[in-house]
Amino acid sequence: MKLSKTAELLRREKLLVSISGEFDFSSITCDSRKVKKNALFFVKGAAFRKEFLFSALQKGAGGYIAEKDFGIDCPRIRVTDIRLAMPLIAKEFYQNPAARFMLTGVTGTKGKTTVTYMLRNIFAEHFGEDFVGMISTNEASNGKKQIEKTGTTPEALPLYEIFDDFAKSGVKAAVMEVSSQALQYNRVAYVPFLNGVYLNLSPDHQSPTEHHSFEEYKNAKLKMLTLCENGIVNIDDKYAKEVISAATCDKIYTFGTKENADFRAEDIILTKRGASFKVSGKYIKDEVFEIRMAGEFNVYNALAAVVCAYLCEIPISAIKKGLYETEIDGRMEIIEKDGKTIIVDYAHNALSFSAVFDYVEKFYPESKKICLFGCQGNKAYDRRTELPEIAGEKADFVVLTTDDPAKEDPGKILDEVEDNLKKTNVKYVKIPDREEAVRFAVSKAGKGDVVFLAGKGHEHTQIVGNKTVFYKGDMDTAKDELEEK
Repeated sequence: MKLSKTAELLRREKLLVSISGEFDFSSITCDSRKVKKNALFFVKGAAFRKEFLFSALQKGAGGYIAEKDFGIDCPRIRVTDIRLAMPLIAKEFYQNPAARFMLTGVTGTKGKTTVTYMLRNIFAEHFGEDFVGMISTNEASNGKKQIEKTGTTPEALPLYEIFDDFAKSGVKAAVMEVSSQALQYNRVAYVPFLNGVYLNLSPDHQSPTEHHSFEEYKNAKLKMLTLCENGIVNIDDKYAKEVISAATCDKIYTFGTKENADFRAEDIILTKRGASFKVSGKYIKDEVFEIRMAGEFNVYNALAAVVCAYLCEIPISAIKKGLYETEIDGRMEIIEKDGKTIIVDYAHNALSFSAVFDYVEKFYPESKKICLFGCQGNKAYDRRTELPEIAGEKADFVVLTTDDPAKEDPGKILDEVEDNLKKTNVKYVKIPDREEAVRFAVSKAGKGDVVFLAGKGHEHTQIVGNKTVFYKGDMDTAKDELEEK
């Protein structure tokens, strides 16, 4: 692809400032470690250093694109917004691969991963596993093999590389989580989503490295329904009216329990290990669905998946079977042994935390509740106030521990959370080593008690400083402790 053609594309979108030189590039990247000969190198990010550009050019990059001119004599383009330029150019370079399959994007404070897996399983039931793509917090896959990625929603260039893989692999339908950061920084701009799903919204992800305010976080989420043909909205959510008002998609479909929902869940029956519900409304008439994931919040997740699948013209029988077969590691994963109930869940914000406690209070009202959690470093500082407040009110005993301290001092994070926990009357212990903390929480439980291990879910790593280190995992550690007793 010629640099001049790229400049013309940018000019049409009013992103071009200037172009100097010409060359024909054969790859695109924003990672200087992955530069190939004749690559177009994208300069982005506040932490970018000029030596990264020198390194890219030394490795064979033929030119670069950036918001400023670095004074290096080589082909280059200057743009007004590199974050918008990246998906625009990637879409053209890979020849709009996402238009070759049905793509659904899912956003919300809670439930993105669960809905993504539910839809993946439904699509697999209809098309076959080899023809379904997925990008989630847990993994990325083209149906035939796993694909390496970073973050919930990758940067625009690697994201389009994944889309290209999907298209070349024969994927017929794909589903992906769309994070607020991806929406805020335009990673998914110009992506041709068939369906865009809005699940829910509550204050979260507010920090200097994420969103500076709840309003900014909310506005990022609102973008989802400007990128799709079909907007799918949880009408029971308190921000639903704002979401619908901001939407520019061709059609809006609502779901929930309210009478005016297009897809309405009725006759909901919750059990310790799942739920059943009937879907009625404008499009589906009195069809009963079952799931093997506990909690009322998972009924909403399942209902969202039903709507998406229906709009993709998946048969009801395949939707039912795909939903029923969905189980996800680290999402309301429950085991029972010796009279103890262990719940492992990825819950790490106030909405998720409260939802799990609601489930416990409904099905284990007389049980002693032991809750283990920590708060992540360098992000979502409000959680350090909200989570201990909820745990202090709902739990009988709390175990404070670490959870991805990143570049912050783990001890200082724990101290901050502890200070807020002290404002409640709950008894607690502070054990920085997470494996030791999990073992303690499980060993402290007696017959009939419930242990809620929150935050890590499926993860087998801890982020400490700049390193990602191995961690056995909450469920595996809990099982080891149960086996040894």
